[in-house]
Amino acid sequence: VHKRRVRVVFQENRLFPHLSVRQNLLYGCWIAGHANGKLDEVVQLLGLEDLLARRPRSLSGGERQRVAIGRALLADPMALLLDEPLSSLDEARKREILPYLEKLVGTAKIPILYVSHAHEEIERLAGTVVTMDGGRVKSVDTIKR
Repeated sequence: VHKRRVRVVFQENRLFPHLSVRQNLLYGCWIAGHANGKLDEVVQLLGLEDLLARRPRSLSGGERQRVAIGRALLADPMALLLDEPLSSLDEARKREILPYLEKLVGTAKIPILYVSHAHEEIERLAGTVVTMDGGRVKSVDTIKR
């Protein structure tokens, strides 16, 4: 599975609590087999500059999700699967992280599969929407911007 290079960001972040934000991000580089890779670029994209020395327990939910996304990006994915990454966040944290996700969608050079039940998030981020019911595709629609 790890050789498929599809990186997943789950609803609840899975950061290492004993590592700093920087070390959690560098773990993504280690998975990819290169040193610092695009660390500075990802840190800037996700607004993590002021968080690098902190541990996950001292971060807000939105900050932890941004770090989890950064780690996944630094693992050199061919595709990114975001599995309801905002569902465990309150409305204020969702508003905080959505601009970063919009920027990610606009700049990523890889396919992003965004799984969500939140129509507002989908309308804001998606280009193509696949609606499923009972494990079957009901429709495929393109969102015009």
